[in-house]
Amino acid sequence: MTDVFERAYKAFDPAPLSAADSNLYVDLEPARGEGDVVNRLAKRIRGSAGEPTCQLLAGHHGSGKSTELRRLQGLLERGTPPIFVVFCEAKSDLDLNDVDFPEILIALVRQMAAQLKDGLGISLKPGYIKDRLERITDLLGRKVAFDGMDINTGLVEISAAIKSSPDARFKIREALEPDTSNLLFAANDIISKAKSELTKRGYGDLAIIVDDLDKIVLRDHRSGAGSTAEYLFIHRHAQLAGFQCHVAYSMPLALAYSAQEEKITNLYGGRVPVIPMTKISTPPPRRGPYPKGVECFRQMIARRLEAAQVTPGDVFAGDKIRDQLIKLSGGQPRELMILIREALIGGDLPIHQAAVDRAAREGARAYARQLLEEHVAIVRQVAKTGKLRRTAGNDQLIRELLDSRAVLQYVNKIEWYGVNPLIELPTFRQSR
Repeated sequence: MTDVFERAYKAFDPAPLSAADSNLYVDLEPARGEGDVVNRLAKRIRGSAGEPTCQLLAGHHGSGKSTELRRLQGLLERGTPPIFVVFCEAKSDLDLNDVDFPEILIALVRQMAAQLKDGLGISLKPGYIKDRLERITDLLGRKVAFDGMDINTGLVEISAAIKSSPDARFKIREALEPDTSNLLFAANDIISKAKSELTKRGYGDLAIIVDDLDKIVLRDHRSGAGSTAEYLFIHRHAQLAGFQCHVAYSMPLALAYSAQEEKITNLYGGRVPVIPMTKISTPPPRRGPYPKGVECFRQMIARRLEAAQVTPGDVFAGDKIRDQLIKLSGGQPRELMILIREALIGGDLPIHQAAVDRAAREGARAYARQLLEEHVAIVRQVAKTGKLRRTAGNDQLIRELLDSRAVLQYVNKIEWYGVNPLIELPTFRQSR
């Protein structure tokens, strides 16, 4: 592989941008139209007069939601006074196929303890939660004494077992469920100690951002309480909102746009802000490029190329090739990165039409494999009208289309929906 290829391939990493990647960040608000969701979340935290807040944020996978949550972290940390932010990546500790509140609590406490120790040298002890943690290790067949131990050290083994073993999750839930209120009390005891230590270091408060819960697998919950998302964010609301610090959770877009929307609004004290896709085309029935959105994505590509010290001509055989990849992304930042990487490995540099076509075909086949015949009528309706007509009979199908990103949501003065451009390719249509 050439040095240019390696640098270009690395530049288009689809992972969310971290705080260290601020030079790559492009403000997509001009083509999103949602009034800067991140600033709204930050203002609610700053304006709470010291009272804990619990907020939700929704959006498609790949819409840039995790990047925006990282930006929220930066805004809070740079404010006056600074707020210490724990960025909790749920997928590190949880199996997103099967998630419940007890393991969320354990993941939140473990990552908080680890980041406080790594960032500020604050070592938290188990306190009231010690007995419960020792009970859990007994259930797992391991004897761990938490006396004098840093809580992160003690929780590492428990978190690994929770993520890797369904049997361990069942045992832990069965043991902790009758004692959930006391478990939450014990977690808040640790949070209180953390906030006390942070005050000594000049911080005004503590906030925890819990990412990845938007990626939980959506299916009927075994309790009969609706979907897995409904169970977690509605039936477990009192626990999710019970931490004595500011908490923000990512939530599946399908739940934000379901019949439960008003119930969630009432429970969490406000409508759930959504990170929509970047508008790069105008709504149906008149379809055409949307210059603001296209330019935002051109800037995104340019900044990554500049950081990698690679010229556009090294990577793209003309602006038309670059813009075609932007169009195929449907306004999804992550999808754009994936498409460019697929085109990079699909031929020689610079990227020519054949490599773009190959990347598009692969994407179209992936969508064709995951969608059912029952989805097709809804997809055609969206392609024609730009609207989703929800009924009792198709509500689940619509959730699946939103979750799979076969249908994409946009907001610019009006809310509208578009079919993922990869689904509109002949490859997909022929497969149906």
